[in-house]
Amino acid sequence: MNMTGKKKTVIAVAAVLTAVVVVGAVLLGVWLGTRVDALELTGMETYYPPESAFVTVEKGEYYLGHPDLVYFKDKLIVAYPLGHGKGEIAMKTSSDLGKSWVDVPEDSLPENFKDSQETPTLYKLEFTDGSEKVLLVSGCPSWADDDEYYANGFNYSLSDDGVTFTPFKNEYGIAWANSMPREGDPVYDDYPEDELPNFGSDGKVLPYDVIVAMSSLTRLKDENGNYIDKWMGTFHDYDFYNYVSYLTFENGEAVWSAPKKFLSSQRLTEDKANLCEIEIFRAPTDELILLGRSNSREMNSVISVSKDEGKSWSALKELPYSLTGDRHKAEYDPESGKMLVSFRLYLPGVKPHALSTRTETGGYWVAWVGTPDMLIDYALNPSRDKSEPLGDKLAVLGKTNDGLSDCGYSGVQIVDGSAILVSYGKFDKSAKNPYILSVTLDMSEI
Repeated sequence: MNMTGKKKTVIAVAAVLTAVVVVGAVLLGVWLGTRVDALELTGMETYYPPESAFVTVEKGEYYLGHPDLVYFKDKLIVAYPLGHGKGEIAMKTSSDLGKSWVDVPEDSLPENFKDSQETPTLYKLEFTDGSEKVLLVSGCPSWADDDEYYANGFNYSLSDDGVTFTPFKNEYGIAWANSMPREGDPVYDDYPEDELPNFGSDGKVLPYDVIVAMSSLTRLKDENGNYIDKWMGTFHDYDFYNYVSYLTFENGEAVWSAPKKFLSSQRLTEDKANLCEIEIFRAPTDELILLGRSNSREMNSVISVSKDEGKSWSALKELPYSLTGDRHKAEYDPESGKMLVSFRLYLPGVKPHALSTRTETGGYWVAWVGTPDMLIDYALNPSRDKSEPLGDKLAVLGKTNDGLSDCGYSGVQIVDGSAILVSYGKFDKSAKNPYILSVTLDMSEI
């Protein structure tokens, strides 16, 4: 190649490099100039806990996620799957309100905990005779990417001491379905539509395809306002029908009622939202408050209120951004009169920046702080809408290092004015996989 050719080549390469730099600079400018932050869009005042509030529960070279938490006999118990939403259940305990965590030995847990098909949920059951139990529930949904997991109702386990758990017992799964009469049998003539089981194309009863069981478990009261030994549990399926199953005990044995669709009167909204992962909690004034995830991402999260122990519910209503996201878990603090709602902040219809292919933004684990009255007034007052922030403050508990939303499912307990929350996510810059993190908050400081 002669000198003239070399010169032309150099000029061409320089031109290409210049164009690349210019385009890169333009794209960088667009990215920087159009970035949005989910926290800012909530319009809420924020609170950042001190570093000393955080403790790593478990971190490894594998995926850890979706924990739940219970406080039982002066001890915190956390349970989570070794995998994304499914896998062997691991368990740890803390006797110092989350400052340190101790392994529950694998061989002390039931063998069939290793075959858990979903994230476990934990609840303390308090009985009218003064006794207590821990309940652990794990759904058995079908997983499209794994033939090993199939629709099989839900599993549950009980513990009297928080140390020894009974082996999983299955409810409303394959064995139950095979024992039921076929569609058209006269036994179903008196069933209300909401209480009919699901039938396959061959008329056989299908096992329930249970997702996030029990996303909430609410102890009920009688007509005189006294607690009774009956609990209302919720779950959903892949068609985003939401069910309740009532837990009672007969001769010391747990009895779960047949699942019932409980939002059929609002099916259009339930279906539009793809409503799921419902949380129900009791206000000090005895209203039941429902918060739910909109999995369709066509709506914000929703709220509803019941004044009759869950028999009927107010119209499902979209929440402001300050409470929009996934897997709400709520606890009330009687000392401050405040409540804490932990969730994954996830805003629909908002691109993180102009160049993104995603149409939602998030990446934060947060806890909403406010009062039950704020939520009840918002749910029942027609003049209130989603355009204004709702609540006192958002505690920012974690932000994923990739800006994605895989975080925020959590357990929450409030003990003597201290809120202990445990969640998962890639919360530090070096994390390649989500890990389990706990945070202890002083409610008086928030």
